[in-house]
Amino acid sequence: MPQYTLDGVPLDHPAGCWRLKKGTQRRPLPGARAVRVTVPGRAGELPITGLDHEITSFSLVFTVSGATPGGGDGGFPQLEANLEALSSLLGVRHRLMTMRYQAGGIVRVADVTVIAASEPELWVGAARAKLTAVVEVPSVYWRDEAVSTWAGNVNLDNQPITTLAGSTAPITDALIRVTGPISSMTVTDVATQGKLGLLTAGFNTLTAAERLILDAAAMRAAVVTTDTWDLAAGADRTGVISVFGPGSASRWLHLTPAVAVGDPFSRTVLISCSGSGVTAVSKLEVRARRSYL
Repeated sequence: MPQYTLDGVPLDHPAGCWRLKKGTQRRPLPGARAVRVTVPGRAGELPITGLDHEITSFSLVFTVSGATPGGGDGGFPQLEANLEALSSLLGVRHRLMTMRYQAGGIVRVADVTVIAASEPELWVGAARAKLTAVVEVPSVYWRDEAVSTWAGNVNLDNQPITTLAGSTAPITDALIRVTGPISSMTVTDVATQGKLGLLTAGFNTLTAAERLILDAAAMRAAVVTTDTWDLAAGADRTGVISVFGPGSASRWLHLTPAVAVGDPFSRTVLISCSGSGVTAVSKLEVRARRSYL
């Protein structure tokens, strides 16, 4: 049976203080942010690809009882206490909360906010109530709980990032680290053909003692000389990074899964890296969490 927790609190309370109504079991799929372009003299509309997703929202319907946290019957006073406890859990406004969805071995997490809650519908004699809350996922996608690190080659095309296999949505916040020596480096997301490059004259080479860290979410880059993923530990190199390809005007590399022909269960993120002057110690690494619609 699918289960939700919010900030570590089960939304199906173990003692039955509140439970999610059956049917509130699956997060919805996000829709595309519509863009329509018509041209006089041409039927229909211009086809547009690469549309971003809209934020997702879904309703959670709770039945609240008069059960005590220990499993006893507390009647209507305990119903009031349970409603207050549930309201406090859903009423956080100063930060995003962590929603965790689990169905068997499948676990997904997202940062969420509760944007609305209904007035409780009460059955006083039965010490029961119904409450509906609307949850919003501002960043759209659900993620793995843990970050994984993948190591690949710096001069090889179409490399599958095995730790991101199975994703159904773009990974927009990956950390990419390239260890030198390498010159005129380019990193490419194969599905979208978005690219990051170290091509600027005057700074286009990494030595064997240097690592270039690319933060796709913050759109920042730094060179470090130790085995770290912390951009603050190195010298900023954001200004010498070349970004090109689809979407490059507004973002850095979005690692995007592709479906093999005829097999929707095969979802792979492919990455390419090219450069010159590489040796056996040169390395490409990606640190990220899988992403899901």
